[in-house]
Amino acid sequence: MNSRRAIALYFVLVLAAMTWVSWYASTAPTITSLPQFADLVKNKEGINVIKGYITVCSEPWGLATMFDAYFGFLAFWLYVAWRERTVAARAGWLVALLLLGNFAIAAYALLCLRASPGVTDLGKVFFTRKAA
Repeated sequence: MNSRRAIALYFVLVLAAMTWVSWYASTAPTITSLPQFADLVKNKEGINVIKGYITVCSEPWGLATMFDAYFGFLAFWLYVAWRERTVAARAGWLVALLLLGNFAIAAYALLCLRASPGVTDLGKVFFTRKAA
């Protein structure tokens, strides 16, 4: 399978999955996790990242939002994978994007800008592949 076909297949998958999760969120009961959240806050337990993720994903629209965000992160990673030349850089950025999301996107953009001082053409900054 060539790269163009693989990218097209990925975006067809995104459309299908987003259609499904949006339909699910529209038809499923909602606000189920708010009592759990209220108990955590009342008892001053707080919510760590894992509990927060579980709380968000227990809500239909929270789940839809997570699908949306992670498909976006993976779409951005396709650009990073095209631009970066080494497997290590590609894998490292994939992990960073999946764990840090928009923090990693902002860091990548800033690194691109820093790597090309004095270049005013943003097309050359962002759409030039790195040398091998």
